[in-house]
Amino acid sequence: MGELGLGLEFHTWRHFSSFFDDWCERHKVLFIIASLKPLISLRQPPLPYLPSLASTLRFRFVRLICKHSGTYVGQSVVQRDQQSQKIDCPALITLRLGPKKDRLVVTEAKLQHNHQLSPREFSRCFKRSQLEASLGLPIRITNSVSKRFLAPDLVWNLEDYSRAKDKGMCQLLGEMHALFRADPGAKVKLVFQEDVAILNSIFLATSHMRQLARSFPRLLFLDQAASLPGDFELYSVLCQDANGRGREVAYCLARRGTPDLLVFIVASLVQSVPEIKTLVECLTVGVACLAGVDAVEEVLPCARVQVCRAQVLEALGRRARELAVPGERRIANLLHNLAHAASPKVYSQYLSDLEDVAPLEFLRYFLETWHPYKGTWAACWAYYRGESCPFVDHLEAHRQKLLPALTRDTSLAGSVRGLLDLQSLPVELQGLQAEEVAER
Repeated sequence: MGELGLGLEFHTWRHFSSFFDDWCERHKVLFIIASLKPLISLRQPPLPYLPSLASTLRFRFVRLICKHSGTYVGQSVVQRDQQSQKIDCPALITLRLGPKKDRLVVTEAKLQHNHQLSPREFSRCFKRSQLEASLGLPIRITNSVSKRFLAPDLVWNLEDYSRAKDKGMCQLLGEMHALFRADPGAKVKLVFQEDVAILNSIFLATSHMRQLARSFPRLLFLDQAASLPGDFELYSVLCQDANGRGREVAYCLARRGTPDLLVFIVASLVQSVPEIKTLVECLTVGVACLAGVDAVEEVLPCARVQVCRAQVLEALGRRARELAVPGERRIANLLHNLAHAASPKVYSQYLSDLEDVAPLEFLRYFLETWHPYKGTWAACWAYYRGESCPFVDHLEAHRQKLLPALTRDTSLAGSVRGLLDLQSLPVELQGLQAEEVAER
């Protein structure tokens, strides 16, 4: 494997990360971080020349091991079978701060693997820039943290560990620490990419939000509510209270493209408020949450899952414009009639009309993307038959409330702080007259 060897030098962590990504892609090998030591230690004051290098080199010691080190043939790290043959691959790479204290140097490079390399596994698991995005937290901890709600003492430990390694993560954990001090009953999950300490998603629900879900579980609404800096998106879950207002019961900040997100959010909500599992009658989601709709019924066995009809029609109209579909107005009318069909028979009649006039590419898009989910958005199968769904109104009011909270500080930690501030009493009462407050 030639070009990676002893004595190779890197002046920045970004330089090594880019080089290592290229090298792994050429040789189709998967490594994970086994150990990291930050450039600046909390136990002693930094040397004069180190602070300027802390943001570029980041670490003084790095050890990477084969992803299959300590695993078993045919088994993942989690699913070990003690009767299987253990791989225990010896391949590893070690970098240390060089004698000049201004670069990382490869001091150990065992590049031979004792197992067959799998190009298929590599294409499924490898992602560029994972090293560069790594937060420097121990992988054994981040893998474990991702499987459960955070305990307050674990937040404190992670915050202390990350203080010298990643300022953004330290600030985020500081917000979690402050939340648990003020609200010990809050439920929080931090989910990291497996075997790489990269944050994928944050789920949080305060005690007040959980009480709202417990009090008003019948109707829930879930949609992407805002785009956040750093490739993250905010998803909000709302309930409808006794006054017909949409109220927040959970937030999820997730990296764009995170798989199985809808099921994760709903399952986390049910885990934080188990009583609602059989009490939810309808969950309405936006089109951004379409993937995973089928699996939600396993989490909420008594609930109807619906996709917002207005958003479906918007998506179909947008696709028609992108394809410059001829007779766009006529097709738009057909789609509107089809979405508001009074019975399955009427739906089938309008579908037949659409098949007669729609161009092949648009028809294929409709049949592959939306027709299989017709039971979630067409009126004849709707939970809200004969009445309007409040989804659009609730989400629009929620987004208006979000704007000032998310623009004060655009960091991930600032976004979490803004979301938690929205749960304060003055914000909850904003827009209500004194008489309404007394009555409600």
